[in-house]
Amino acid sequence: MSVYKQTIKLRMIRLDASTVCQLKCPSCPTASGETGKKLGSDFLKFDDFKRVVDKNPWVSHIELSNWGEIFLNQELIKMLRYAYKYNVLLSARNGANLNNVRKDVLEALVKYKFQIITCSIDGASPETYSIYRVNGNFDQVIENIRKINRFKAYYKSPYPKLKWQFIAFGHNEHEIGKARRMAADLNMTFRLKLSWEDLYNENFSPVKDPDLIRRETGLGVADRDEFREKYGREYALRNCCLGLWNMPQVNYDGKVLGCCVNYWDDYGNAFIDGLVECLNGAKINAARKALMGENVGEVIPCLRCKVYARMKKTNSWITQEETPGRYHKSRKRIMLENKVLGVKLTDRLVKLKIKGASGKINNFGSASPKCAGTDKSKKLSTGVYPLSIPLETDSKRGRKSYQIFRGPTTSLFELESHASALIKDRSPHFPHEHREEELLLLLSGEVDLIFPGKDDTGQNRRRRLKAGEFVYYPSCFSHTLQTKSETPANYLMFKWYGQQRRGKLPLPFGQFEFSDPPEDPGRSKGFRSMRLFAGPTIYLKKLHCHMSKLKPGSGYDEHVDSYDVVIIVLEGEVETLDKRVGPHNIIYYAAGDPHGMYNPGDAVAKYVVFEFHPHESMALFRKSLRRMTSFSAKVKDPQRWKKKLKQLFSAD
Repeated sequence: MSVYKQTIKLRMIRLDASTVCQLKCPSCPTASGETGKKLGSDFLKFDDFKRVVDKNPWVSHIELSNWGEIFLNQELIKMLRYAYKYNVLLSARNGANLNNVRKDVLEALVKYKFQIITCSIDGASPETYSIYRVNGNFDQVIENIRKINRFKAYYKSPYPKLKWQFIAFGHNEHEIGKARRMAADLNMTFRLKLSWEDLYNENFSPVKDPDLIRRETGLGVADRDEFREKYGREYALRNCCLGLWNMPQVNYDGKVLGCCVNYWDDYGNAFIDGLVECLNGAKINAARKALMGENVGEVIPCLRCKVYARMKKTNSWITQEETPGRYHKSRKRIMLENKVLGVKLTDRLVKLKIKGASGKINNFGSASPKCAGTDKSKKLSTGVYPLSIPLETDSKRGRKSYQIFRGPTTSLFELESHASALIKDRSPHFPHEHREEELLLLLSGEVDLIFPGKDDTGQNRRRRLKAGEFVYYPSCFSHTLQTKSETPANYLMFKWYGQQRRGKLPLPFGQFEFSDPPEDPGRSKGFRSMRLFAGPTIYLKKLHCHMSKLKPGSGYDEHVDSYDVVIIVLEGEVETLDKRVGPHNIIYYAAGDPHGMYNPGDAVAKYVVFEFHPHESMALFRKSLRRMTSFSAKVKDPQRWKKKLKQLFSAD
């Protein structure tokens, strides 16, 4: 597939609203004047912003912050209003200092649903804050945050979501706990970030208490060198390189910089040459090839970057699997969220993939990246998925993953499975949480499960998991793991999400082992089964798990289940779907598909079964239709809106 086809419908870009900043932070090249020499010191013009929105209708999310302070741009309100009118989300995830913001701008952020602001506040007192944020006013920043919260209460809006970003230095590490508490009081999330080290300038104010930082970050590291050693990759900066594929950086004057780190060269001008043309030019394609380890003869900005130099030294190049990026909403879906149904209801409707009048599944133009060999627009099919262990490892990165299947099912919006090989003392990721519920089955080796919270020694809580055991992670449960055995750990993962349900208390985290079912004379000859757990989850009426044994020559007749079933063969062989299935292979039965099983071998077959029982969702569907009908009756032209909504739910 050509790069042009990959980027023509790219939904997120970074468009710098300002390369001017009133602060003089010691490690920042904007403060030292370096970015101004190359990029100029100026602001994004509204006319240029409008041109980008109009000429690139597939772009639905624009990040405005990078080198400067976006709130110094005097045309910001006009951009907020225009983006809202044409259903484009705006954000400042990269950071803003919030020192000088007019009251009408603060109100516009809420009124026009600006998505998120990362507030750079490296201290919990005026004295500490001003050491790094030179010329900054701590009290004014906090007051501006309170004003935003008051406007959010007035408009009854969750936007913008506010994040307190605290860079850890030696001079402010004693205020981390206080800052975390202040963030909670201000309804902000809190992120402790490792300092930039020497990426742009000399390391500023190194940490004095490494053990404190290791505990507070939850990563078990005190600086970026420790992060590289422990995780085998760059801290945060790898995502900057991936920006060339999924969220390219554009300067205020249209220069395409590719990533948010580069300020010394460009890949053309999006305002003059066109955004699509620049993102598919020979120069930026050469940069993408270079970041994937290929030798290119063309001079590109990456060759001058310290991040590229470290990737080359460690041979930790960008892989093809990393490039698809994350999902971003279409303008059609943003319109439904902001102006028709609201965020929660639209989110549920989209995930339900409701069938419209034409019988086609409506996905509202979703552009989620596809896994290799899968098509997320198609329902997951009944089948046998082979897996052989030991899995091949990647000694450079420490981990190698293998996609098994991924797609929507009758019960779930998405069910995904992959297997991984992880070498000793490596973790697949730092402690994180996600909306999906998850099962982890350890097939070989030993790992430590790492959980939130601290033990008596001040370290993250751990629990040993051995081969032949598995765990269930609820939604939004913080976790990671680390291999402790000399041989690589091989494990199998299942992740899923669906329509959220309320009512019964959901299943908590659980650790289980593949126990042998006891003898049961009352059951059918040759078949034994034992339930390991069962209960409701956020996304399922019931998640059920049992162990089964099937003697040679035994089996059961073909039947149909109203729920999805996943089976992992542990020992022996079974025959199903006209295939012989050996150890570690995965069987998936879609709800409503007939299936049976037989043991054709000479040994007892042992396997574990997971049942995904769905809950009812039609009440939500009817509520959605009533709300849409009520809305269409209120607008000036009801028939036009009825026709438009019908198209949204029927068109593929």
